[in-house]
Amino acid sequence: MINMGSDNSSNNSLLNYILEESMSKDHVIVMEKLSEPKHDEDIAAELNLKATIVRTLLNELHAKNLVEYERTKNKKTGWYTYLWKKREDKIDEFIQSYLTHKLDILNKQLQAEKQGVTFACSCNRVSLEEAIETNFICPRCNETFIEFDNEKIIRKLESEIRKINKLLK
Repeated sequence: MINMGSDNSSNNSLLNYILEESMSKDHVIVMEKLSEPKHDEDIAAELNLKATIVRTLLNELHAKNLVEYERTKNKKTGWYTYLWKKREDKIDEFIQSYLTHKLDILNKQLQAEKQGVTFACSCNRVSLEEAIETNFICPRCNETFIEFDNEKIIRKLESEIRKINKLLK
């Protein structure tokens, strides 16, 4: 599991960052409204949004196991109401899963950057094979492909990998 220390605000800010990156800012805002259980209509009223939009956001968060609901039926109207709650017990698991997946993608990108020789023009970057196929001329801009120094990209990927590994420890 992720050891964020005892600082719950660090965990919340990491969750907010991940939610915004993987879903949207609106998901972050809805999650923040769930500091206590609330009905979807109440969240919609607080945010001045249509209830259908809030329900969509809540259902997307539910699909990630970050929220749950209790459904009750109004015996007079036959309508259901939903009381939504944040799943505090699933947040660390969600963060760890997201970071592990991102780490896997970054490691694959790093491996590809280190293994292959790439070429570039002003509009495109391609592999050696692609450059050979086009006689080292870009089909988009007609410029000659020249060997690309990807050292900055490699350093950036390595830095991101270190950051994520540090969070996962």
